[in-house]
Amino acid sequence: MMRRRLAVFLVVLFLISTAQTAQSNANGKTGSASSGCTCHGASASMSVTLNGLPSSGYTANTSYSLSWDGGPHIPGTGGFNIIATHSSGQAIMGTWSNLGNNVKQVGSELTHDGTSSRSWSATWTSPSSGSGTVVFDLAVLYGNGNGNNQGDSWSTNSWNLPEASVSTNNPPIATNVSYVPLSPTKETGLAVEYTFNDADGNSEQGTTIRWFRDGLQIAQINDMEAVPNVWIAKNQQWRVEVTPSDGEDDGDTVYLESVMIGNTVPIARNLEVSPSDPLDNDDLSLDYDYFDLDGDNQQDTQIRWYLDDVRITELDDSLTVSSLMIRSGDQWESRVIPHDGESFGLIKSTGLIIIGSSNNAPTSSAYISQGSNAYTDDSLQVVVGWFDSDGDDLAGTEIRWYRDGIQVSAFNDLTWVSPDATSKEEIWYASARVSDSLIWSEWTDADSITILNSPPELTSITMLPEGVLIGNQDLSVVWEYFDLDDDLESGSEIYWSVNGERVSEFDGLTTISSENVYRDQHWTVQVIPRDGESLGYGMTTQSRVIENGAPEVPVIQLGAGVSGYIGEPSSFPELGIANSLESLVVLASSTDPDDEPLFFDLTWSRNGYQVPDLDGQSLITSERLEAGQVWEVTVTVRDPWGLTSHASETIMISNLPPIPAWSTIPEVSLSGSMIKFDGTSSLDPDGSIISWSWQINNQLHSGSNIEVLLGEGIHSVKLTVTDDLDSSVTIQDILVLGPVPMVSSLVGEVSGTDVELSWSSNSDEYRIYVSSSPTESLEDMRLVGVTTENSWSHTVPIASNLYYSVTQVFDDNEILWIENGTNMVGIDASSATTSVDDSPTGSITILSMPLTIIFLMLALLSIGINLQIRKRRSMI
Repeated sequence: MMRRRLAVFLVVLFLISTAQTAQSNANGKTGSASSGCTCHGASASMSVTLNGLPSSGYTANTSYSLSWDGGPHIPGTGGFNIIATHSSGQAIMGTWSNLGNNVKQVGSELTHDGTSSRSWSATWTSPSSGSGTVVFDLAVLYGNGNGNNQGDSWSTNSWNLPEASVSTNNPPIATNVSYVPLSPTKETGLAVEYTFNDADGNSEQGTTIRWFRDGLQIAQINDMEAVPNVWIAKNQQWRVEVTPSDGEDDGDTVYLESVMIGNTVPIARNLEVSPSDPLDNDDLSLDYDYFDLDGDNQQDTQIRWYLDDVRITELDDSLTVSSLMIRSGDQWESRVIPHDGESFGLIKSTGLIIIGSSNNAPTSSAYISQGSNAYTDDSLQVVVGWFDSDGDDLAGTEIRWYRDGIQVSAFNDLTWVSPDATSKEEIWYASARVSDSLIWSEWTDADSITILNSPPELTSITMLPEGVLIGNQDLSVVWEYFDLDDDLESGSEIYWSVNGERVSEFDGLTTISSENVYRDQHWTVQVIPRDGESLGYGMTTQSRVIENGAPEVPVIQLGAGVSGYIGEPSSFPELGIANSLESLVVLASSTDPDDEPLFFDLTWSRNGYQVPDLDGQSLITSERLEAGQVWEVTVTVRDPWGLTSHASETIMISNLPPIPAWSTIPEVSLSGSMIKFDGTSSLDPDGSIISWSWQINNQLHSGSNIEVLLGEGIHSVKLTVTDDLDSSVTIQDILVLGPVPMVSSLVGEVSGTDVELSWSSNSDEYRIYVSSSPTESLEDMRLVGVTTENSWSHTVPIASNLYYSVTQVFDDNEILWIENGTNMVGIDASSATTSVDDSPTGSITILSMPLTIIFLMLALLSIGINLQIRKRRSMI
């Protein structure tokens, strides 16, 4: 068996060592453009590319420069094979020329001529039109130059190149060809219009237009759409031919039938009647100019005369009208209709001709009755006079009013202007003329007038305050002002009188201070309005008497103090907040407007109920006060005449806040021990404290006394106390503790079945704790010993990892702080062969055997069983 395995190994080694070599073909290779070079290893990393093919297909008999390669160029040898065939795979398509370096043609294929290049090029000329799709097959080989076919790369690719489509141009057409206008004259001119249409969307280029006059082509106006007017005359025959073109092809020529140039109608112009301003004793003569664009002479032109828009037939075709037919005021009109012997032209008119009169015109005069000036509340009236030298009667009057030089048509022919139409500083005048029924006079202007300022007015005046006047009130005056010119009030005059006598020192005042007002005085005030320019008429108030006034409403203050005050105004002392530990006092004062003596009455109520025995008292002793009570005092003040005023003031007896305080027990606290915080020294001045809330290092506690374990450092202490009326006060302080006193050099070891501990320190007492796992609190450990020595031992309680902590006691204060590695040590007691189980239920000694021995025995047993199984298998 071993010999056979060795023989196979030698064969494999022999096969590995006898790899055949291969030589590259430097003379090229054909027939592999689509299949590739299968004798070499193929590589998917190659990217065979053919550049230069047209993207939209080839054009017949066109040359294209092509280049190709196998992807990124790296050192080594290279070869290729390319062929262009019909898509059916049969016929060879196109021809090759301009072969590049290391490229040769073998039959219809191209291949490499030498192996030194990795990219190649040639020119391919496409086949004739209609050849169809050409397929290019290309294979590229990159050799690594090791002399055999191992490690080489080759790949193929194929491209389909369709034949590009060949488009043909469609010639354009001209539609809707017509003359403009259809019946031309020399006046209208002649042109041709048409619509150009091209199915390919080509624009118009090179369209020809040929004009023929009386059968002869007029070359001078070739391609003009409009015939210049100088070429046109009446009775000519014109014809046009239009051949559309898109710059590439001409469309079909459109021939129009001949059109004749028609007659242009004549024109009558510059119509004039003389004299230009005819009177009722003048003859009328008409003159006009005749014009014909065709040069035709005037024949059978019509002349018509109209009187008041009625045709006078006996004057048809006459150029004159006798004065015997004319009267003053007539409205004549002449109309001319020219004729050239063939057509009538447009009717022309002279317009209306109004016949004047030989009568002498009357004269007029005008003046405004207000004279040279008027006010805005005045009506303006014009008086018009007239005179006629012929003795004719007055037949009509026209009047025009002007404001600041601009005519106001609303008052045309009115002899007056209403006051609401005029405003201050406007300048008005009137213009008038008269008629004797035949002729109007010239306009005559009346002298202008200026609208003057209208004085302002008062529509009402009032002395304030209204109602009964007393001595402790200010007096003031208000009024309503009106100005016809809408001028603002400025500079009005005010005069006050007392008991009928004007008091000049009050002139111009709108308010009189109460200190100048006394009982039994009689007051009046007069106001004369002014608009800044003129004074108006004044108004005076009725006389008003100053009557006896009631005392002022008393001013009241309540608060904690030593004495109250009731009487005339005084400087009140500052009062404290009302509370149950100090007396409650009232401060009250009032004045009389008439400076008369005053009398005060006081009444007290507590929580809404009157307390009669306190009437008249200005002080309530603290024995009658409790926090939360509501007290109200009413002060009534009266003068000798029985007039009174009163006021009330309410106050609540404030709850005094508690006063928090705390201390620690012991006063000098030990870092790492339980520290007692005592808040029983807090007090409430007017009640009792019902709760203590602590916040130590952001940890919340409650109770008047709490205990907290604190280590070294700065500790924030916040105490909030609340009294029986839910008032709370908070104080905050810090407690600074030094290092935690702990044993040092703590070591532990197992000796047989005992654990032995030793440490360094100086204390009266040490306490030893144990646990089966590391911990940060003594609450998770069990006290197993107390000693005054610096060492201690006991029997291992269990064969396992154990953790011992040693604490110190100073003046009955145990340092409860634990730091692993300082006053806590871990001991591996698993090597102890026996242990004492001090649990309440006891323990069996055999169970203290190390588990490792049991596991070792199980492992040996498993090995033996496995050997037996292998032995039996080998026997089989």
